[in-house]
Parts: sequence; structure tokens; C-alpha cells
Amino acid sequence: MLYQELLNSCRARFDAFFQNVPIFSNQFKWNEYNDECYRLMYSDNQEDSIATVKELKTMIPELTDMCKQCGAFFIPARNKSLPKYDVIMGKQHEEALMEFLSNKLNTIVCRADLENRSMPDCKVLKADGTIAAYFEVKFHGAPFVCALQKTGRYCYEGSATLDYKKIEKQLAIIDKLDAPVFYVHWIEYPCLKGVFFETSDQVKRYIAEQHETFEREKREGDEMKSAKAVYLKKMYSPLLQMKDFESFVTELSDLL
Repeated sequence: MLYQELLNSCRARFDAFFQNVPIFSNQFKWNEYNDECYRLMYSDNQEDSIATVKELKTMIPELTDMCKQCGAFFIPARNKSLPKYDVIMGKQHEEALMEFLSNKLNTIVCRADLENRSMPDCKVLKADGTIAAYFEVKFHGAPFVCALQKTGRYCYEGSATLDYKKIEKQLAIIDKLDAPVFYVHWIEYPCLKGVFFETSDQVKRYIAEQHETFEREKREGDEMKSAKAVYLKKMYSPLLQMKDFESFVTELSDLL
């Protein structure tokens, strides 16, 4: 599986970066339990009859205990946020993914937002130096444990967050670009793991349908940001409308 290749490729980087940081016991790890979660939560799941967490627990015996551990670990830390650390951590994932894709596609994948921070994070270059595609990376290491109570969606399916107002601004820029733009969701929950993606057109349609799902409460770290950098209104991209990592690599390869 391509996602396992990605984890193997960045293991040394993440072992060093998270050496003194408490992370969930199985973060950046994969075993047969994760195989089952991926199959039942994503591959074999149906958007018109999404498997409930209760149903999944009957099919994945380890899930019941893992859910208890997940809530105990993530709920107390939910309202704590250190913006400077979050930015550094986000760059680790972006760099790991760019390096992996560069090697896999045998091309240059680099930052696209150095001059304009509103641009998508990364770009994929063709052999002649022109841009084949852009992509924005969203790392999700903690599921929205209370999603069902707050948004009516299941945590594994409805936790891939986009900042509503920030994306609106970015889409205005994307409309002027001459290459396709993808939103890449790197998911590393205790259950579901993988890289999934959606197109900017999908995101645009989702916003147009007024899926401004939830306005979170302010967190401890918000006062450390400028007012313009605090985005409280969230939308949660639908997991089962996204394509998988293998499809993303294939699509990029075709664009090259």
C-alpha cells in the first residue's frame, strides 16, 4: 500500500521530530487493524449508508478499546494549541510528502507559497519547469471525537477540517491559476489512516452548498495569532467523496 511506503520513507524524520512530543501510541504506525479500518471505513464504505461507529465496533474487535483510548488522549488536549509549533509540525508533513512524491514521480515537487502565503502549499513541476499541478496539504492527526454531537457526522468520516473563510479567499486565487489544484488530506487517526484528496472544484461546490459546519470555541493559542489568522468557522470534507493516495499519484503522473 502506497501510504505504508510514505510512512516508511519519513520514519526517521518523524522519530526525530516527535522524540520529546507525546503522540498517540499508534501514530505513524500501520498494522492489520489499520488495514481493516481502512477497508471498512473507506474502501468498502458507502456514502448513502455510512457505517456507524457502533456497527464498525462489531466488525473490528480492537476498535472499542481504541475509541476509549482515543477519547482519553485527544479530548483533554482539544482546546490547547501552540500556533508556532503547529506551523512547524505542518511543514514537517508537507516536506515529507513533497520528498516522497518527488521520488515517486521522478520530478520536482516544491513549495508554491513562498511569495504569496495564500497560494496552495506545494507545486509539481514538469520537466520543462512549468507547473503541472498545485496542492494544499492538510494534516489531521486528531479526529473530532465529539463530531457526532456537534455536527451529526461520525468522527472518522467528518474530521478532515478546512478553514471556511481561509479557503474562500484561496479559491479566489485558484480561479486565476493555469494548473489544477488539489486539497490533500493526510489522515493519521488511531483508526483510519491514509492520504486522500479532493479537487478545488469539489471544495468550491461544497462551500456553495453552504456546508459551514461548525464554529469552534477559541483555544488557548488563538491569542498568540493575529486576528486575521484565527479561523473559527470550519467545514469538514466528506471522506467518501475523496479519492485515495494511489489515485492522486496516478493523476499527477498523467499531468506530467
